[in-house]
Amino acid sequence: MAPKGAGAEDISGPDFSIGEVVDHSHTLEKRFSLMSTLGVNTSITCTPLAIGTYLSVVIGVGGSPVFVYAYLVAVTLNLLVCASLAEIASSYPHSSGQIFWTAILAPKKIARPLSYLVGYLTSAAWFFWSASASLLTAQLTWALVCVCKPTFVVQPWHYYLVYVAFALLGLLLNWPLVRLYPYFLKGMVYYINAGALFILIVLLVQTHPKQSANFVFADFINLTGWSSDGTIFMLGLLPSAVAVNGFDCTAHLTDELPNPSRQVPQVMMGNALLSAVTGFPMILAYMFCNSKPDNLLTPIGGQPIAQVLLDALDSLPLTIIGILVFIITLAFATACTVTTFSRVWWSFAREGGVPFSRLFARVNENTKLPVNSLIFCVAAIIVLGTIQLGSTTAINAILGASIVCIYSSYAIPIVCLMINRRLKLSGTHYFNLRRFGPVCNTIAII
Repeated sequence: MAPKGAGAEDISGPDFSIGEVVDHSHTLEKRFSLMSTLGVNTSITCTPLAIGTYLSVVIGVGGSPVFVYAYLVAVTLNLLVCASLAEIASSYPHSSGQIFWTAILAPKKIARPLSYLVGYLTSAAWFFWSASASLLTAQLTWALVCVCKPTFVVQPWHYYLVYVAFALLGLLLNWPLVRLYPYFLKGMVYYINAGALFILIVLLVQTHPKQSANFVFADFINLTGWSSDGTIFMLGLLPSAVAVNGFDCTAHLTDELPNPSRQVPQVMMGNALLSAVTGFPMILAYMFCNSKPDNLLTPIGGQPIAQVLLDALDSLPLTIIGILVFIITLAFATACTVTTFSRVWWSFAREGGVPFSRLFARVNENTKLPVNSLIFCVAAIIVLGTIQLGSTTAINAILGASIVCIYSSYAIPIVCLMINRRLKLSGTHYFNLRRFGPVCNTIAII
């Protein structure tokens, strides 16, 4: 995949040819287990909690009914996308993920340009996703300050400073504290679900009165100016599409897993199913316990979920604890997106796909980490943060860009798989869709 003279060959061996799987597993330490890898994926999606931070996306965009029904549609379709990718990952485990899969599965004449396109789409997706995770964490941090001190006025530079701090925390966990990082990740699997259960219980117990079933399931609210209900519903898919996504993050850790052909699809499907199941009751809780929906138009600290907790719980200590649950979760989500973004950039550079490939493909001999790629990725995130932070428009734009890029990068290898009638999948791969494969692939690319 590397262009001639890119320098990738000097770092990781001869360039691969289409149909040949190249093993780079010797370059990075196998520091992740099945559970810690699940921790990476769960921390990135953190669906039962993260779905609440996307309330700003659906305010006036159909309201609660669109949020509820769009989630069911998005989750169903996303599970089919995940299954399609998991089968490919089981057959071709590679840290480049969909970049490598495209090169393997695409027709030979267009394999190279297509794999480059997917490489930049994947890099952009994780770039934007990392930035949005850090931005959401910064917003919630200042929302907590505003809850404790209502007269405090947050300025854009306040958001930026905290945004940078969480981006640097991501670098800290991924580099100096990398020995402890897998243990933190294992704990996050339990923490996120325990935190979601806590939020669910306190919302249901403390909120009086709750919203009616008509408000949650039928009261359609359109403040967008668009006349088409179909358009509104499509826009309402965005938060759910983000909340159950990031399937490829596990594939990019292939070189750091002891048995990737089994463990990658296990984590991909396991996390997708866990996210789907835990997300729906939380959506219902957020909607039924949204006691003062008009307040979400001007939420405290710019974060609607903080406003929901403040209005519903009617208790400052519980509100503070609830917001802290979100902040800790999203802080680790930021670190895990940095992990994934850096591995995408490193693996793409290893094949000569980015400028200065030799520099970014280098692995530190002492830490067995792609330190140069880590530093570059965090620096890029910090630079992107100079946009208008703290605004709903910025959040929506970054989330929208990440979703467009990630779904495009997913669709291309699945389409290539369908073009060659799935003949390039090995017959012995662990996760095999068998007769359901063509149906699953077809629906996934629609």
